[in-house]
Amino acid sequence: MLKVELSLPRDASFVPLMRHVANYLLHHMHVPQEAVDDIEVVVSEACANVVRHAEGVNDYSVSLSIYERGCEVVVADLGADFSLPAGGEAAPEAETGRGLQLMRALVDDLQFLREADQTRVHLRKQWEPLALPTA
Repeated sequence: MLKVELSLPRDASFVPLMRHVANYLLHHMHVPQEAVDDIEVVVSEACANVVRHAEGVNDYSVSLSIYERGCEVVVADLGADFSLPAGGEAAPEAETGRGLQLMRALVDDLQFLREADQTRVHLRKQWEPLALPTA
């Protein structure tokens, strides 16, 4: 298993940085390219949502754990609580909110958790077992 946790400023210029970090680590662990592509998109979407919506905070954290059969991404912030669109889906004519639909389509599990003034987006993606590099 490999786990990386970063604390990032709530600044849009750091979203691509996190995407590149995820890409590098996933490639290094020999994760299938399709899964790498999916994780890059969901990491970007989850981080961009914090940048856009987590008012009153200056930073947030991103945790990426890579296992033999999948990975988990947790994006957490101390911003105000938010509410998902009714039914969890954006209306087809909506100008925002499609990122949630995209994330749901690309991962095996997506959860939004609000605990102790912290909002966490927990994403899980699975794949066939890897031959993980050893030290």
